[in-house]
Amino acid sequence: MFKLINFKSKPKNNPFAPEWDNHLVETKITNVNTCKLATFLQKKEKDILKLKISNDGYTGLKNHTTTRHKEYNVFNFKNTEITKLKKEIIKVHNKFLKKLKYKPVKSLYLKGWFNIMRENEFIKAHAHSWDEDTYLGGHFCVQCNNTSTYYINPINQLCEPAVYKSKNKKGKLTLFQNFIPHYTDAHKGKDKRITVAFDLCIIPIIEKSIKVI
Repeated sequence: MFKLINFKSKPKNNPFAPEWDNHLVETKITNVNTCKLATFLQKKEKDILKLKISNDGYTGLKNHTTTRHKEYNVFNFKNTEITKLKKEIIKVHNKFLKKLKYKPVKSLYLKGWFNIMRENEFIKAHAHSWDEDTYLGGHFCVQCNNTSTYYINPINQLCEPAVYKSKNKKGKLTLFQNFIPHYTDAHKGKDKRITVAFDLCIIPIIEKSIKVI
């Protein structure tokens, strides 16, 4: 499975009409043991919650691993499944560029955090980056139960939002242009919803990011 999704506008009829051509990709990762990774991240949660709160990244979450996202990089954790996931992200990134016929990048930096959500919690619409160095972001489902992530067309957000609904499934990896707003519906179920989110950049602009290419 390697699904390329494209938000693309129709040809504009005048110089002031909006235009867009945005992409995201979904794929299934099979060699990361999500059960082992879920166990590891739940044990790690206590340590992360001892760190200072940086901000919620506009997610609306309060006292979470997410609200400490600036204080750690999940890809620095010594864990076999994390190492596997890092390698898969690089593979998918490279395939993504190839599919779009873009040149390979000379360097790539990775920064990640994990989200653990309880029953009735949800993530508000937010974007990861919107400046001149914005690159790609991503999301990996570790443990989930009947939830979805929604990606909003950045141009058409207000009156009649154009939204792509992505069903959350264990092992699903999504890469998207990092300025694309996204949100989740409320998590329903006793088991926690666990995901790994991350940012990719081609210059070292994100604190605690690691070079992977």
